[in-house]
Amino acid sequence: MDLLSQIRLSLKSYWRAFRFIDDHNLWTLLIIPAVINMILTLIMIIFAIRTSRLVVDFVLQHFQITTPDATMHHLVEGLIMVIVRAFVFFLYLKVYRYLMLIALAPTLAILSSRVQTIDFGPAKTSCTSKYLLDCSRGIKIALRNFMIEIVLSTFIIALCLVIAWAIPLAPIAVLLLESYFVGYSMADYRHEYFGISSRESRKQINNYPGLVVGNGLWFNLLLLVPLLGILFAPTFALVASGLSINYIEKRKSESCKSNQSTLMMAR
Repeated sequence: MDLLSQIRLSLKSYWRAFRFIDDHNLWTLLIIPAVINMILTLIMIIFAIRTSRLVVDFVLQHFQITTPDATMHHLVEGLIMVIVRAFVFFLYLKVYRYLMLIALAPTLAILSSRVQTIDFGPAKTSCTSKYLLDCSRGIKIALRNFMIEIVLSTFIIALCLVIAWAIPLAPIAVLLLESYFVGYSMADYRHEYFGISSRESRKQINNYPGLVVGNGLWFNLLLLVPLLGILFAPTFALVASGLSINYIEKRKSESCKSNQSTLMMAR
């Protein structure tokens, strides 16, 4: 499956996720993560507003702005305020994604387990200790991905300071980077359920870059939908990711069986 086909599949999987949740009456499992994410979002917005005010005040007080007239002075001040606040909100949005993954790890592990049991069958082991391991693994991956993303995002920004023509491409590169790591975390929950190691999970996830990036991209776009995005973007991304990987794995399995049958008939 090529890259564009994987991205299209990731989009279709969000609709499949909605139908799957509705058909199997899983809405109750979405309530707790929705409430947690709403509280987290409100806290992050409050802190982002306060931080942006403090940073703007600091910049305006410690850096003298000299302009020919008052109108230009106000325009420059306004531009500085917009840039500083946009940067602060950008940082808080980046932090929010990973705090969300950490805070929702216990509920996402439960939801993933339920979805995979219905769609693909029960795992080999299912107990409290496995559930705790799934939660801790989700948190560890979120922390690791956060550090990697910060380093890569910083590199992209630094590159733009050196290569001016790269500036228009920077937002796209950062968005794709964020989408990849969010999609990675969502895909790993499915692999956790089947007892796949972190190393093997990474190999399998990187086999479907379009699927992973697409899942994270639609997650980011869904966040823009007022209220509904905050309430359901994380859980829909998780279900969509699991279903899309299951779809590919089932197709691969059917293809292998078909090839084996053809070989047996040829003999």
